[in-house]
Formats: sequence, structure tokens, C-alpha cells
Amino acid sequence: MENVVQRNFFRLLRSGAFANVDDGVEPMSPWKWNVLYNISIMHGVAALVYDGIARYEGDFFMQPPTELIAKWNKTATDIAGNNNKCNESLAELFTILNHEQLRPILLRGQSLALLYDNPLSRTCGDVDIFFPYEAQAAKADNWAQANGKGAARTDNGTMAYQWKGIDAENYRQAQRLTDRFLNRKLQGIINKETRCCDSTYIYINDTKVEILPPTLNLLLILVRTARYILNEGIRLKQLVDLGMVLRKAGQHVDFIKLQKWIEQLRLKRMAHLIGTMLVQFLKFDKDEIPFMSNQPNDNTGRIRKDIFNLSANHNEDWFFTQGKNVFVRASNSGAMSWQIKHLARFFPYYPTEALTSFARSFAHSLSHIEE
Repeated sequence: MENVVQRNFFRLLRSGAFANVDDGVEPMSPWKWNVLYNISIMHGVAALVYDGIARYEGDFFMQPPTELIAKWNKTATDIAGNNNKCNESLAELFTILNHEQLRPILLRGQSLALLYDNPLSRTCGDVDIFFPYEAQAAKADNWAQANGKGAARTDNGTMAYQWKGIDAENYRQAQRLTDRFLNRKLQGIINKETRCCDSTYIYINDTKVEILPPTLNLLLILVRTARYILNEGIRLKQLVDLGMVLRKAGQHVDFIKLQKWIEQLRLKRMAHLIGTMLVQFLKFDKDEIPFMSNQPNDNTGRIRKDIFNLSANHNEDWFFTQGKNVFVRASNSGAMSWQIKHLARFFPYYPTEALTSFARSFAHSLSHIEE
């Protein structure tokens, strides 16, 4: 059951992201307005919600505390400033990588921001760059080590580094699954689409930047969202990104091809759950989501609780340590317990990926045992 904070949060998010102004805002205490602000920070949508507040400016009950509005304004201003800085450095970085003929492809991030009515309101993160050819990927990693700051290989095989104020990562796989069989199929789809199809470009600060083809891009957003649901829980920033792609770039998507890929990756049940969230949380029409099946909407009650759980510990790492005796214990049993229960809950939606994802986390955790 939604409470007033949840109802107002979704109203303001839909308004800021998609220009929806439906029901009026309900009155809230200063404490509840602060809770709403903290939720918007946690989900990476603070500037979007602030844009929503501006659209509801004339509403009688739109009365957040003055000091909170000032704080929110500073948060939104900082997000816009970070976006401008990111765009500037990203454009310069791609100019260099293109000059080196490395064929960098921008993943997510600033390419998705351009779909927003106000691109500067999307919270920016790392600059993720995909190199589809191994030879160029190796050269790009060497360049990062020679020119970037703090360049290092991550656990998932990417090369992470800092360059002129931005965090960047070089990817050899644009997206991956932990299930080896499904991951081979996914990499086959990615390789074919990035090698045989016409390239897609955008302009960032007057610099030509290659991005993924629209249909492949939507598939990888679905896969990434599915993996987050399994491992960490939904983050509404991702759901808004997905909604933006559907509404602003959906006309360029081959949904017949997309549906074929979804079935190949056994993603159908999870895709329906994600579509249900778009319908229930962001008020999309089912007709807007061609990858949804004809089955009834899934129950998203547990997901709703996770969305508004400010004290969730699922982002914390858990691993095993060995003391002076022979016994091995978990460093954070609460996080491990959450992970087990969480994966069990979503197991029916993506069984093989849920199992292999947990096995990977378990193996990674064992690697922390000291001899």
C-alpha cells in the first residue's frame, strides 16, 4: 500500500522526467518532504524530482520547507555542473580515441541524457566506453594506463581510470551475463550488431560520438536492469532511462528483432516484470511496451518496499574471512542473508542467471579468505 511520500515521489518523478502533471500533490510535513528528498538522492533522480516540483509550482499543497528547497536547488545545480564537465571531458576524450582509430562506442550515460527534456537533470556517472575489437581494446587500455590517472583492471575485467575530472571505464564486453551459455548468446548478438549494422552517432559538445544501434541499446538496458534487480534491487534512474528510450527512441527500435533476442536470452519473464514496473510506477500504457507479454501484471509490492527502504544493506559487500582457528565466517552476515533472500525472491523471473550470479558472488567472497 502506497503512503503519501511514495505517491508524491512518483508524481514528482513522472512530472520531472516525462512532463506528466496528473493528480495534485498531497500535503506533507517537513519531515516527510526530507524523506522524499533522501529517496530521490538514493535513486539518482534528485534533479528530475526537482524539475517535477517546478511543474507543480502552482499547486496549493506544494509547500516543501524553504531550507530544503534551497538544498534541493544546490543538488540540481551541482548535477547540471557535473553534466557539463562530463560532456566537455567526454568530447575531448572521444576526439583523442577516434584520432587513434580505436572505434570507441559510448555506452549509456550521456547518450541517454540527450533523450531527456532537460539532459542536465540526469545524474551522470562513469563514462563507459566499449571497444568491439580486441586489438583496439588493448591499445585503448594501454592509452589509459599511459595517460589516465589511477588506471587499474577491475574485477569484471574493465580498465578503470580518471581523465580530466571524469571516471572512465574501457569495456571489452558492452554487457555480460554470469550464465556462460546465455552470455555466449549475448556476446554473439552484440558482435553481430556492432560489426554488420550501420553505425549510430550523436553529437556531444559538437563532437561526433558513436553509440550502440537503437535495438541493441534497448536490449542491453533490459539486461542491465535485470541484473541490477537480481543483485542489488531496482534503481529508478535505470527505469526512467528505459522509459526514455521507449518514448523518445522507440520509433527506431525493431521490436520483432528485440523479442527474438529476449527469447534467446530467456529474458521474457524478467522483461515482463520490468514492463510491469513501468506501468505501475511511471504510468506507462501497456501498449507502449511491446516486449510485455499478455499475461497479467506481476506483483511489484516487494519491489516497492525495496525502493523506499532507506536502510537497505544490499549494496554492502560480503565476503568470508578466516581467523586463527579453522572456522570461516562471513564478514557481513546481514548483507549475505539479504542477498540469498533477494535472489530467491526473483529466481522465478530469471532462474539460470539468478543461480550463476549467486555462485559468482560466493566465489568472489571466498577469494577474500586469507591463508
